[in-house]
Amino acid sequence: MLHNENAKKEIQLRIKIVLSLVLLLIGILVYNLYFLQVDCHHKYAMLSEKNRIKLSPLLPKRGRIFTADGKQIASNKYKYKLTLESCAENIFLENLSLLETYIDLGKNEKEELLNIRKKVSRYTPIVVKNGLSWDEYARLSLIFYRLNYVSIDYVYMREYSLPQEFSHVIGYAAKSDDNLQILTGKTGVELSKNEELIGKIGNVKTEINAVGRKMRILNEVTPINGNDIFLTLNADVQKYAFDLIAEEKAGACVVLDIRDGGVIALVSVPGFDTNLIASKINREQWNSMINDPLLPLMNRAIVGTYPPGSLFKIVVAFAALSEGVITASDTFFCSGEILQDNAIFHCWNRHGHGRVNVSDALCMSCDCFFFEVSKKLGIDKIVEYAEKFGFGKKTGLELPNENAGLLPNKKWKLLRYGSTWKPYETLITSIGQGALLATLLQTAVMLGKLYSGDYNFAPTLMKNTDESEEKTRDPLNPKHAMIIRDALYQVCNSWNGTAARSCRADYGIAGKTGSSQVRKIKLGEAGVGQQNFPWHLRDHAFFAGVAPHKNPRYVVAVFIEHGGGGAKVAAPIARKIFDKLMEIDFNGN
Repeated sequence: MLHNENAKKEIQLRIKIVLSLVLLLIGILVYNLYFLQVDCHHKYAMLSEKNRIKLSPLLPKRGRIFTADGKQIASNKYKYKLTLESCAENIFLENLSLLETYIDLGKNEKEELLNIRKKVSRYTPIVVKNGLSWDEYARLSLIFYRLNYVSIDYVYMREYSLPQEFSHVIGYAAKSDDNLQILTGKTGVELSKNEELIGKIGNVKTEINAVGRKMRILNEVTPINGNDIFLTLNADVQKYAFDLIAEEKAGACVVLDIRDGGVIALVSVPGFDTNLIASKINREQWNSMINDPLLPLMNRAIVGTYPPGSLFKIVVAFAALSEGVITASDTFFCSGEILQDNAIFHCWNRHGHGRVNVSDALCMSCDCFFFEVSKKLGIDKIVEYAEKFGFGKKTGLELPNENAGLLPNKKWKLLRYGSTWKPYETLITSIGQGALLATLLQTAVMLGKLYSGDYNFAPTLMKNTDESEEKTRDPLNPKHAMIIRDALYQVCNSWNGTAARSCRADYGIAGKTGSSQVRKIKLGEAGVGQQNFPWHLRDHAFFAGVAPHKNPRYVVAVFIEHGGGGAKVAAPIARKIFDKLMEIDFNGN
């Protein structure tokens, strides 16, 4: 009897344990059902909605770019894009076979499309051809009723007029690497003003079925097109200057308006085809450009830095006058050479210029005069005034990758080389040689500051629509500026001026020639014509000038890489550009 009682209790205990486990499992099940259907309702509803609704972007039209003379330099062109949905393989092949009888589809392209089809989900649009010609579009339209899962959409492509001439300043826009494939600025104004040009993306909400096929459009948000940009550039002057510089192997040109700092032309040669890059450049073409020894992708006007040569004498002369180191009438005797640090430094005229004042020294570009002045002035004062005139820092022009150049001084040399500054280095810096480096734009801005009488003069590419905006001026000494300006006029108009043969004009040009050495002259090479050296060993040629003389308005700076001499090569080009500017003014454009 006792044994039966114990067995009964044990059975009851086991029943209770089983019931407890069952109740526990039921509780867990109920909790999970509550959790999934109540707490996670929004999450799974959103996932379900996401599977049912597809949100596709609607791309805006990129803003256009205009020059000051009303030319549309960058615009949007309609192109047709042919797509084929990733459907069943037999239908896909059937469509491809029909398509290739009407458009050019190579064997490799066909195989690539088949490979893409295997990797993407069903009903995903695959681009068969981007940029159908009008003839191809017309032919396909005739057989469109026979095609399944094929569509032709409008797409915007960037198109540039004068693509070579404006390649470095306008740059180019290409499709972004993300899924949106929106046109995005890569270089030039296209990059620096991308936020204004790009616009705002819209979208279209589409209901899709379980296999991803579009059923109906639920909602559409219209995209906002980008803003148009209006530049200070003149298309005619830009093309004219480009054609002149292109007659040489490589070079650059900057044209500024002294009144407001507007950039009228900014040229770098060689250029590159922005339409080719913006559309679909192949690897071979791209490699050809980046491996070209003339570096067509480099903007020589704002990125390339070179010793400015005798153009820098303008800064040294102004500094010496301002600091009272010399007066306008003080003279030094140029014998053709000077001894410094146990070495002889020659004037470009080995016979010497005789006794010269500051105006004579600028007119004839006497090196020995500036050697003597620099010893009295010192490197610190030279650097101080060079910074005021815009050297050693970016000008702030609205273009990416501008180079600041290099203003060498005592601190720089100590940090760079761990050695002290030597007196002879001040001499060679004073004539724009040595470690000193500047962009062509900086040399143009230097003249802009001198002739506007404002240290705050700065270049701009953007046309100013707010004429009431007042700019803060930082005036420079007008007396000293006038001495320099008169001397620069003599450079182009006096019988002994270095540019008298190439830049004399009725309307009056003032300017300065310059040649910067790319290597140390060897014994016996003095006086040897630059044309007798290989191209890559010739001096760089510079000229920067202002016109017209009585009412200075334009700055023109020209750089010819390995051109030989500023007076013989760069100055004649600048003269022709000034003539073009005067012609435009005369015609009232």
